[in-house]
Amino acid sequence: MSKKNRCLSGCWSILLLLVISAPAFAQYSDRLGGNWSNPASAMITNIIMDRYARRRLEKNLAAKRSGANPGASTSSSNAAPAATKINDASLHFRSTGTQLKTREIANLIGAGNPQVLTIMSTILSEYEKGARAAGKPNDLALALSFFFATNASVYHDAGIPADALVMDLRDTIASALVEGNALNGVTDRKKQEMYEALVLYTGFALAAYQEGKQGGNAESVKVSQQLAGQNLQAVTGISPDKINFTDQGLSIEREAEAADNSVAAPSRSVNATAENSSAGAIDYMELIREYDSNEVAADANYKGKRIRVSGPLRKATIEEGKVLVWFMQTGYSLDLGCYFENSQKASVAQLKDPQTFVVECTMLGVISPGRLMMDHCVLR
Repeated sequence: MSKKNRCLSGCWSILLLLVISAPAFAQYSDRLGGNWSNPASAMITNIIMDRYARRRLEKNLAAKRSGANPGASTSSSNAAPAATKINDASLHFRSTGTQLKTREIANLIGAGNPQVLTIMSTILSEYEKGARAAGKPNDLALALSFFFATNASVYHDAGIPADALVMDLRDTIASALVEGNALNGVTDRKKQEMYEALVLYTGFALAAYQEGKQGGNAESVKVSQQLAGQNLQAVTGISPDKINFTDQGLSIEREAEAADNSVAAPSRSVNATAENSSAGAIDYMELIREYDSNEVAADANYKGKRIRVSGPLRKATIEEGKVLVWFMQTGYSLDLGCYFENSQKASVAQLKDPQTFVVECTMLGVISPGRLMMDHCVLR
């Protein structure tokens, strides 16, 4: 992707004016969050963050068992595992033939300025040329890889990431999204909109960074880092300080408890004991998948037992006088909901869509068509 901004050389002066314009970037702040705030994108983000949080924790646990330094890097700590070729057709989209988000985002950055529209259109066009050259046109996984690798590198002033590392990250992200059925049922148009938002906001931060480095402009570099940090914060909901991309790969450090709870699903022989209530949290999609495929077997494992579940918030409501929190929809026939006592209202009020949270509940099972429910829940 390193070639995508070559034709911007004639636009650096306009870009520099934008970079040092505080009003423009006051409007820019958190705009990606608005473009990325939908159930499909929340699920995508959750799957990617869980994958890398799990890797980080597994690495630390392995280091502790071996007596090594948990923070030490190894050449394979974040590398994509060798795997058979996956069917990643769901991660691609059929383009409409037009740019769907360019004008909208250009207006957010510099309303009415035709040169801003030209810059943004060029960023997207040049990215797409690079993607086609890499054999990955209209590929949402590559756009996500570009987003994470570039914004993390710019934020930490680590230079422009190597194409080979970005492609390795793309394969890991693609594998995670396919395994999690993240794009099932998502329309081509929605995929294209998400893809363009990722590329445009990332490309703009990268262009500002390149301008600053090439021109020796410290202010431009500083603002590009702020933009990259805003991008990461808007999509992940965590501090960009906790997201790094190096020659060892992507590292996402979630809050300690969330990371500890997202390692892996507990043993299927769950018992209603204090020991099991403190076990690792089950990913909400795994729980829904089990109930969707075999409700009888899932009930045998979970019904009436205390379990911990992690996943992204869709909404919190009041139903028949009880607090009800719903996990993000997945495309399966079931939605997963959690009943809380009224004493938990204050805690639930702190949750923000699409924040990932961990909850400990008693499983009720499927109580009506489409409703997989848990009761007596508390946030962890």
